[in-house]
Parts: sequence; C-alpha cells; structure tokens
Amino acid sequence: MKENVTITCAKGVAPILASELRALGLEPISEDVAAVTVEADLQQQMRLLLRLRSAHRVLVPLISCLARSPQELFRRIENFAWEDHLGPDGYVRIHGFVKNDEIRDQRFAFLTVKDAVMDRLRDKYGRRPDSGPSDHGASIYIHWLYEEVTLSLDLAGAPLSRRGYRSRAGEAPLQEALAAAMLLAGGWPKDVALCNPMGGSGTIAIEAAWLAQNRAPGLLRDHFGLFSLKRFQPMMWQKEVEAAESEIIPEWEVPVIICSDFDREVIEIAKMNAKEAGVEKLIQFEVCDFRETPVPEGESWVVINPPYGIRLEEEDLTGLYQDIGQWLKSLDRKGQGLVITANLPLAKRFGLKLAQKHTLFNGPLECRLLGFELQKPGARA
Repeated sequence: MKENVTITCAKGVAPILASELRALGLEPISEDVAAVTVEADLQQQMRLLLRLRSAHRVLVPLISCLARSPQELFRRIENFAWEDHLGPDGYVRIHGFVKNDEIRDQRFAFLTVKDAVMDRLRDKYGRRPDSGPSDHGASIYIHWLYEEVTLSLDLAGAPLSRRGYRSRAGEAPLQEALAAAMLLAGGWPKDVALCNPMGGSGTIAIEAAWLAQNRAPGLLRDHFGLFSLKRFQPMMWQKEVEAAESEIIPEWEVPVIICSDFDREVIEIAKMNAKEAGVEKLIQFEVCDFRETPVPEGESWVVINPPYGIRLEEEDLTGLYQDIGQWLKSLDRKGQGLVITANLPLAKRFGLKLAQKHTLFNGPLECRLLGFELQKPGARA
C-alpha cells in the first residue's frame, strides 16, 4: 500500500533531494523549501532510509488537524488507533517543531502528545512502552505551526544526516547531508579526482568516497525508527540491504580523493572518521597549507569549505579568500572548483568567473555554493 511520505532536508536542498527521489523511481508530488513529498510503499520507504544522501527525515503523516491549545490537541489525537503502529513494549520518542502562541516551551507540546499516545496504548494493552528523549526506539514527529498540526511516524529516528561514522568532529563541522548535497548540486563526476583542502574532520572527502563507490549511506546505521514500528518487516529490510550492498563499486574503480588540512590533529580525526566509514583506503590525507594540496594532473575537482568570518570578532579573511581565488586560477586543470561560504562580500574576493551558483543553508546560515572552471579559457582538454 502506498502512502504519502514527506522527506525533509536543509533549506535550499529540496531540488537536489527531488533529483535523488527521481533517480530512485519516485516522482515528487510536491516540493517545499525544506521538504519533498512522494507516494511510497513500505519497500520504497526502506529504500529511502538506506539510499538518500541529502535528506534528514522520512515522515509518514498520520494525523492532520487544527488545534489552538494543548488541551485541544489532546482531544484531537487521543482516540487515534496508535496500537496499529506501536506495541506495548519498547520505547517511544516524541519530538518535532512547534510554533504556537500558547506554547512557550515546545517540550510541553511533546508531553501532550506523549500523554495522549500512552493513555491510548495503556487502554488497549494494559501497559505502555517507555518514552523519553532518546532516539533508539520508535519516533513520533509533531509539526505544529500556529493552529495547523501534523503528527507523523518518523521512520528515520535519528536524522539521516547522522551516518554513524563521525565519532569526533573538528571546529564548525559540516553536516554530512549538506556535504553530500554540495557534491550532488555541483555535479561532481564520480569518476574524476577530487581534492578537499581545508578538509577538517573529513566529511566532504568521506561523502565523496561513498558517492564514488555508490555506497548507500544508510548501510552503516544500526538503528532506524522504522525498526520499532509494527510495520517493520525484517526480511524485506534484509532484501533492500543486500541489494544496496551488491551495488557497491570496487575500491580500485574509485578515483583519487585527497583531504588536506594544516592541522595535524584534525587530519587524525578525519582518518578515524574515514576508518569508521570504511573508506580509509580510498582517501589520501595530507597535512599542509591548502596551496600545497597535491592536485592530480588531468581532470580534477576541488571542493573547499573555508571559514566564513561572519562574526565581528573574527579575523579579517579578505586575504584568505583572495589567496583561494589565486590558487584556483593557478591550477590550470580541467575540472571545477566548488566553494561554499556564507560571506557573500568575501566571495567576491575570489576574482573568478562563476560557472554555477546554488543557495544552500548550513544550519541557520544562508550560504552560496559557487562553482568555477579551473581550466583557463581556450586551454586544451
């Protein structure tokens, strides 16, 4: 049976997510600034959990209603057949987004939903599951904007962006799903060498290695919210896992991927993360200034996430941005340079002609992903 499924993502990523869904054979019904809706049966829902790179959550809406207050919300949902989805044992988390004039603390809304759900389950089973803030069990997601309420099963549990490989992170780490979205939006050819100067804890390089190897990002996870729901079918899940594993490209077919940073300690963190991700053999790590990053001859792409310098107390980064632009100009390679930044005035310091531009959000920061041709005009391929 097919159901409407809402897949959420960071702001600006929806077009990229929609392309991913089409590649999986699902045509979007609607597309919002931070979500895409499709129709999907259970097997397709499992496929989304395993394979989507730029998504955050996979939500199956159960209740849509109007409620002005917590009391009214309780009345709207207390008689819903929660026993069709949840058993009397296990664990349930209530979380989501709440913006309502009568709610000062969104945790009060979560508590209202929890009470309604647990009262119903206790009436039906004589006992109820545990509940709390952990995401190791089932998850119910509430989206309450003024009077409009949607309650959904959160099939992901922990956001899909939490791949499971990043045990440690450097300063201001780039979220995994955003790193993947950058590569997808920029159009990096998966068979072309990629260099990631200022690579930090290795997220961009790791996501590139997974993309090049066609490794489904959900394979590393040991739990999804779906596992704790009655709809979960282990044999069907195993079939999807085996199909995804069978499509992984051998290591020797993956192009050169280089991650560099001037901070040796950060590179050691990146190496540990790559090992957790199973791609430590696919990434060449270098401790060096970005200008000393060894860029392979022939076609190569360079992806950089420089500091943004958006706080007044931070150092002036004008020189750094100028140096990045000069270095990219000096490479004279076939390929592109992709740079993401939230500092648009500084971006003008690159001094390069734009080949492409995308608006993406890094948390609350509105960023631009800027693409520049590396090869000089008129140079031979």
